[in-house]
Amino acid sequence: MPLGCEEEKDVQMSKERVAPDRDIIKVIVFASIIIILSIVLIGSIVYIITKNEAVHKLKKHDLVNIAESMADKVDSRIERAQEVSLMLAADPQIKEWVAGGERDKSRKEYTLKKINTMVSKTDYFDYSNSFIVSAVTNHYWDEKGHIIDTMTKNDPDDNWFYKTISSEERVSISIDYNRERKDTFVFINALMGDIKDPLGVTGVGMGLKNLSVEFQEFKYGKTSDLWLIDKKGNIYLSDNVENNGQNIDKFLPGNVKQKIINYIDGKNREHRTLEYKNSDQELLDLIVYPLDSTQQHFLLFKIPRSESISFLNTIKLNTLLASIIVLISITFFFYFVSNKLVNPYKKAIKYNRELEDKIFERTQELQEKNTKLTDSIEYAQRIQKSMLPPEEVLSEVFNDYFLIWQPRDTVGGDFYWVKQFDSGYFFAVGDCTGHGVPGALMSVISISILNQVVNEKDRPSEILKKLNILIKQTLKQEGKRSLTDDGLDIALCFFDGEHTLIFAGAKASLYIKDEQEIKVLRGNKKSVGYTRTSTDYSFSDINIDVRDNNLFYITTDGFIDQSGDQNNYSFGKKRFEELINNCYMESLSRQRELFLQELVDHMGDEPQRDDITVLGFTLKHP
Repeated sequence: MPLGCEEEKDVQMSKERVAPDRDIIKVIVFASIIIILSIVLIGSIVYIITKNEAVHKLKKHDLVNIAESMADKVDSRIERAQEVSLMLAADPQIKEWVAGGERDKSRKEYTLKKINTMVSKTDYFDYSNSFIVSAVTNHYWDEKGHIIDTMTKNDPDDNWFYKTISSEERVSISIDYNRERKDTFVFINALMGDIKDPLGVTGVGMGLKNLSVEFQEFKYGKTSDLWLIDKKGNIYLSDNVENNGQNIDKFLPGNVKQKIINYIDGKNREHRTLEYKNSDQELLDLIVYPLDSTQQHFLLFKIPRSESISFLNTIKLNTLLASIIVLISITFFFYFVSNKLVNPYKKAIKYNRELEDKIFERTQELQEKNTKLTDSIEYAQRIQKSMLPPEEVLSEVFNDYFLIWQPRDTVGGDFYWVKQFDSGYFFAVGDCTGHGVPGALMSVISISILNQVVNEKDRPSEILKKLNILIKQTLKQEGKRSLTDDGLDIALCFFDGEHTLIFAGAKASLYIKDEQEIKVLRGNKKSVGYTRTSTDYSFSDINIDVRDNNLFYITTDGFIDQSGDQNNYSFGKKRFEELINNCYMESLSRQRELFLQELVDHMGDEPQRDDITVLGFTLKHP
């Protein structure tokens, strides 16, 4: 039956209403395809860039930092043992006892007590044995005061002795793995007397087995390996104790081992990274890192690439989820805009004005809060500065000095402190937990407690012990459920105004420079405060005979740990000592300029990462 005119009009109007819906669907589908392709393209580019940057960072920074940190631990122990061995070799009473054929009973008692101390005080020296071998009588004395051998050239086991005394090297190092003890030992041999005609050899030996436990802390991933090897690939230390005494050919393909051996067998003293695939076609990264304390040993660190950049799998998943969420959101948005909103342009203008009004209101609020916060911090800075000794006091107690006090923020956790008495004066440089306002609060607490507890009859070590107890009491760190774990590193000195300076340090050092050398007096290994430092922990004093040409330096770790250079390395203790040596002949005011310029040149575009304090000074004495 044919349709009437009215019915034909209704059908036509229905088609016209349906047509826009189909157009909307087409627009939505096309836009969705464009969005999907864009997200996939951007996600792929971001993934590739991220992967390349992650691999680059792994090779240039992560592997190097891990190897460098562990190398510093090994080097520091060996360097400390070298200092002890040289101290024994230079002891005049020991040399006179050996030169006299070991007949003087009083010097014998002194000598044997001296070398026994190296082993008996394990909480300080950490040595497993000490010895003296005389070139006069050929007697081998151990740390127990026994003659355990008489050296002869016919005995192959004694070759090391004759090789050492003929080497004309003041100190030598040998590292050996003992299969019976399942431990690696480092022997430090020092010549006594004239190196061309020595009286004998003395030194210490220490086991490095405990370092295997510390190696485990540097494991990056489940199947990484960290080894100390020699030029033949023999493993002296490993994060897995069972691997000690093995050779790397058990864990690496032959061609990879050969590349490593060829590299370290030359005169190369730079670290090197390389990659290879194992039998399962898994990609692994390696770094070879030389030790500063010995020319014959290197650190080798291996890690599968899949573990070191495993976070990229998370990026893949998150990108996929983000793509799905964005696609759904935009599809809904297109539909809503096309079908539900009336005059979207006007509504957009309206919403934009409303948003501008809200932003303006919020900006005003933020400006007011920021002004109040800035005023508060500036006032806190004035309070903190008022608690620090003024220049007049520093000029009064020191013969000459320079000071660099540079908080990372407006206020900080570093402080310097002076307290005078009739018998002399105390002075200190401290580095409290954190920086900014939290660090400043800790510094105020520490200065207040120092002013309260210090009296002229106390030694610096006793003051640090009191400070440790009161910090823990103040911060309620004595219970098992302490709300904070804060404290400070501090170098504390007392000078009697004559010739004696007494130093005690909590994870802080005192540098002493004269025309011939630079000495580093290291404090105790524990900080003040913190839950891991017990209330009965005792700190140690070091007495120093002050001379006219002595220059003293104290620094917090902000200067030494500041990153910079092209490789983003920290400034480092070694470079700090070199800076002292280079500036020694300059006036202290000029030294301050040189220290600051060296720091600025090192930082480059890197921001300051911590509070920085450096105090250089000379002392007034008759």
